[in-house]
Amino acid sequence: MSLLDFINPFNRVADVVDQFVEDKDASNEIKKAIAMAAEETYRKELEARTVPWVDALHKMGRQLTGYLGYALAFYMVHKGGVDPMAVMAAVAPGGLYAAFKNKGQKG
Repeated sequence: MSLLDFINPFNRVADVVDQFVEDKDASNEIKKAIAMAAEETYRKELEARTVPWVDALHKMGRQLTGYLGYALAFYMVHKGGVDPMAVMAAVAPGGLYAAFKNKGQKG
């Protein structure tokens, strides 16, 4: 189970059903309804209208956070008095974004 599975409210409801509903048939029926609600919610999200420049910015998120982090680290190195923790803090957001964003992409 990943972090995003824990955040998903449908998964949390299914976990509660597992804990408190003893009848397997009723539990399966409730889980089926939860899965249908989750799928319908996903379809509604896909149908939602978006703003093109926000979509483009989101798609460029990994590159932007990476380049901004490296630029900030480069600036700190040339400014002098480099604190290694500050450099790591500048570069970390790009790496974290890439780690979570690429989690579902299995080649």
